[in-house]
Amino acid sequence: MADSRYIDVQSALARVGGNEGLYKRLLAKFESSIDMDGFNASINAKDYLKAGEIVHAAKGIAGNLSLTVFFEETSKLMEQLRGGGTPQEEDVRLFRQLFEETKVAVAEYLG
Repeated sequence: MADSRYIDVQSALARVGGNEGLYKRLLAKFESSIDMDGFNASINAKDYLKAGEIVHAAKGIAGNLSLTVFFEETSKLMEQLRGGGTPQEEDVRLFRQLFEETKVAVAEYLG
Protein backbone atom coordinates (compact mmCIF):
# COMPACT_ATOMS: atom_id res chain seq x y z
CA MET A 1 0.00 0.00 0.00
CA ALA A 2 1.35 3.39 -0.96
CA ASP A 3 1.46 6.39 1.35
CA SER A 4 -1.10 8.62 -0.36
CA ARG A 5 0.68 11.77 0.83
CA TYR A 6 3.50 10.88 -1.54
CA ILE A 7 2.04 8.62 -4.22
CA ASP A 8 -1.36 8.82 -5.89
CA VAL A 9 -1.48 5.26 -7.18
CA GLN A 10 -4.95 5.54 -8.71
CA SER A 11 -3.98 8.57 -10.78
CA ALA A 12 -0.72 6.93 -11.82
CA LEU A 13 -2.43 3.72 -12.87
CA ALA A 14 -4.89 5.71 -14.94
CA ARG A 15 -1.91 7.22 -16.79
CA VAL A 16 -0.52 3.79 -17.65
CA GLY A 17 -3.81 2.15 -18.57
CA GLY A 18 -4.05 0.23 -15.32
CA ASN A 19 -0.77 -1.61 -15.91
CA GLU A 20 0.68 -1.82 -12.40
CA GLY A 21 3.74 -3.74 -13.61
CA LEU A 22 4.62 -0.90 -15.97
CA TYR A 23 4.03 1.68 -13.25
CA LYS A 24 6.30 -0.18 -10.85
CA ARG A 25 9.05 -0.40 -13.49
CA LEU A 26 8.80 3.35 -14.08
CA LEU A 27 8.68 4.07 -10.37
CA ALA A 28 11.80 1.96 -9.81
CA LYS A 29 13.69 4.47 -11.99
CA PHE A 30 12.53 7.50 -9.98
CA GLU A 31 15.61 7.97 -7.80
CA SER A 32 18.13 7.60 -10.63
CA SER A 33 16.07 9.89 -12.89
CA ILE A 34 16.51 12.93 -10.63
CA ASP A 35 19.94 14.57 -10.85
CA MET A 36 20.25 15.58 -7.21
CA ASP A 37 24.06 15.79 -7.40
CA GLY A 38 23.72 18.21 -10.30
CA PHE A 39 21.03 20.14 -8.45
CA ASN A 40 23.14 20.47 -5.32
CA ALA A 41 26.21 21.52 -7.32
CA SER A 42 24.16 24.08 -9.24
CA ILE A 43 22.66 25.55 -6.08
CA ASN A 44 26.07 25.71 -4.41
CA ALA A 45 27.51 27.45 -7.48
CA LYS A 46 24.49 29.77 -7.65
CA ASP A 47 23.87 28.52 -11.21
CA TYR A 48 20.13 28.91 -10.91
CA LEU A 49 19.50 28.41 -14.63
CA LYS A 50 21.02 24.91 -14.45
CA ALA A 51 19.23 24.20 -11.16
CA GLY A 52 16.00 25.28 -12.84
CA GLU A 53 16.56 22.84 -15.70
CA ILE A 54 17.04 19.99 -13.23
CA VAL A 55 13.98 20.98 -11.22
CA HIS A 56 11.93 21.26 -14.42
CA ALA A 57 12.89 17.69 -15.34
CA ALA A 58 12.10 16.54 -11.79
CA LYS A 59 8.68 18.19 -12.00
CA GLY A 60 7.87 16.26 -15.16
CA ILE A 61 8.97 12.97 -13.65
CA ALA A 62 7.08 13.59 -10.41
CA GLY A 63 3.95 14.59 -12.32
CA ASN A 64 4.04 11.58 -14.62
CA LEU A 65 4.53 9.23 -11.66
CA SER A 66 1.86 10.98 -9.55
CA LEU A 67 4.32 11.72 -6.75
CA THR A 68 2.04 14.32 -5.27
CA VAL A 69 3.83 16.24 -2.52
CA PHE A 70 7.18 16.15 -4.35
CA PHE A 71 5.46 17.41 -7.51
CA GLU A 72 3.87 20.29 -5.58
CA GLU A 73 7.16 21.43 -4.04
CA THR A 74 8.98 20.96 -7.34
CA SER A 75 6.42 23.17 -9.07
CA LYS A 76 6.89 25.87 -6.43
CA LEU A 77 10.68 25.76 -6.65
CA MET A 78 10.59 25.75 -10.45
CA GLU A 79 8.64 29.00 -10.44
CA GLN A 80 11.33 30.60 -8.28
CA LEU A 81 14.12 29.35 -10.55
CA ARG A 82 12.40 30.34 -13.79
CA GLY A 83 14.75 32.49 -15.81
CA GLY A 84 17.58 32.08 -13.30
CA GLY A 85 15.68 33.52 -10.35
CA THR A 86 17.02 33.06 -6.84
CA PRO A 87 15.25 30.29 -4.89
CA GLN A 88 14.11 30.61 -1.30
CA GLU A 89 16.45 28.67 0.99
CA GLU A 90 13.50 26.99 2.72
CA ASP A 91 12.15 25.70 -0.59
CA VAL A 92 15.55 24.28 -1.58
CA ARG A 93 15.68 22.49 1.78
CA LEU A 94 12.12 21.22 1.38
CA PHE A 95 12.82 20.01 -2.18
CA ARG A 96 15.74 17.94 -0.88
CA GLN A 97 13.75 16.66 2.10
CA LEU A 98 10.72 15.66 0.04
CA PHE A 99 12.94 13.91 -2.49
CA GLU A 100 14.30 11.77 0.36
CA GLU A 101 10.85 11.14 1.83
CA THR A 102 9.45 10.26 -1.60
CA LYS A 103 12.30 7.79 -2.18
CA VAL A 104 11.29 6.04 1.05
CA ALA A 105 7.60 5.97 0.03
CA VAL A 106 8.53 4.57 -3.40
CA ALA A 107 10.73 1.87 -1.85
CA GLU A 108 7.92 0.90 0.54
CA TYR A 109 5.40 0.73 -2.32
CA LEU A 110 7.73 -1.38 -4.45
CA GLY A 111 8.29 -3.66 -1.46
